[in-house]
Amino acid sequence: MKLGSASASIGLVATDPVASANHAAEFLRYRGSDARVVLDAEPDFPIAFVVSNAMPGTVINFRKHVIHLPRPQPAPKGTS
Repeated sequence: MKLGSASASIGLVATDPVASANHAAEFLRYRGSDARVVLDAEPDFPIAFVVSNAMPGTVINFRKHVIHLPRPQPAPKGTS
């Protein structure tokens, strides 16, 4: 599982989600925790996740404001 066993996520809006996630992971590693950035957990959305042992069961996600996210595409007809 790309996000480990996370059952919760702290969502933060960021101008540059990847840079923000990398900065957060660097900070957590500096403070002695393991931390990694996951960029492909939500392939349809540009969301960067930080997984760390500093927060068991919780990840941090960085994303642009909802007005800057791609719009969901409607399901093709006949596939409800």
